[in-house]
Amino acid sequence: MTAALQQRVRPLLHGGSHSAADLAVGAAAVAVAARYFAVLFVNAPGYGGVPISPGLATGVSTVVVAAAAIAVAVTDADPHTGIGLLFTGVFGLLSLLSSAAVLPAAAAIVLGTATVAAVAGRRLDLTSTAAAALLVAALSIGLASGVGGWTGLRSVASTVALLGIASTPAFAATNWPSLSAADWGTVIGGLAAFAVVLSVGRAVPFVTGAVTLTGTGVVGTSLPVIALAAAGAVTTASAASRTRRWPLLAGVALVAFAGVPASLPRALPFALGIAVLTAQEGAQ
Repeated sequence: MTAALQQRVRPLLHGGSHSAADLAVGAAAVAVAARYFAVLFVNAPGYGGVPISPGLATGVSTVVVAAAAIAVAVTDADPHTGIGLLFTGVFGLLSLLSSAAVLPAAAAIVLGTATVAAVAGRRLDLTSTAAAALLVAALSIGLASGVGGWTGLRSVASTVALLGIASTPAFAATNWPSLSAADWGTVIGGLAAFAVVLSVGRAVPFVTGAVTLTGTGVVGTSLPVIALAAAGAVTTASAASRTRRWPLLAGVALVAFAGVPASLPRALPFALGIAVLTAQEGAQ
């Protein structure tokens, strides 16, 4: 079914299928980031009632992310990847229409993302494969703790998700043994982010806890793990910006701003981020 859909859609795009998919992924990353900041703003002390609805922002971002997943599905060269992303996007949209679709959507997102990661694993190196496995594990445990009702797993889900985000530099480096001076500059930037988050967290622990809880859904995780995730995200984003690998930047933004994937609005961008990250590394 996906292959037939790809054959129908690609001619309409006149050879620009990957560009269209990249634009859709970029729009999804912007939507998820906007949702993140909208939630933080509304929950900030002194909020004056500016008309920003976190619920609306979440709904819009979910639609945009689901549409992006479908766009990538119908333009990807591998039919198995297309099927996995199509399941993720379609069931993500269905979950907005009926609460009865929430559990099937959670299962579809996990299975679809696992399929995408398994296909990409055939061309990933060992470090990137481990990072992809960690991210898929975070997605599975997160949905089990939230949608699945296994609340006792929530702190584990938070820790695994943050460690997965911390591992994203694995998708940015093309050759770890021979990093250039500019590459080491991005690593130093990540270390600086680690130090800043650690220092701020110790200075104002209440504010740090509130930001991580409302913005990314982190529960029961130590401050060093939060700082490590920030370091990984900054390192990957810096490397992507320096080399103008915009899909890679969108991929790390999706998983970082999604946070702990314990709910479908968080799990959907997290899943798309995994697909984009593994595709970028595998395309090198």
